[in-house]
Amino acid sequence: MAYELLRKIAGASLPMTLDSQADIENLRILRDAGYVKVDFQPTGMDPPAAVVIALTPLGRTAMRYFGGV
Repeated sequence: MAYELLRKIAGASLPMTLDSQADIENLRILRDAGYVKVDFQPTGMDPPAAVVIALTPLGRTAMRYFGGV
């Protein structure tokens, strides 16, 4: 779930590289919500990967609201 990944990101040192398809899809959700800044590898690259650059202020607020860090 995207919020579990957000919690993981909030507790990790950044930048953070993720390469599972499920994590990448959840990162797209979190990015679209404005919770994280992330760079995605161009489509078609193998293996797929994404680098989380930052947890945004909105992401930090969401973590407080949803009971995270």
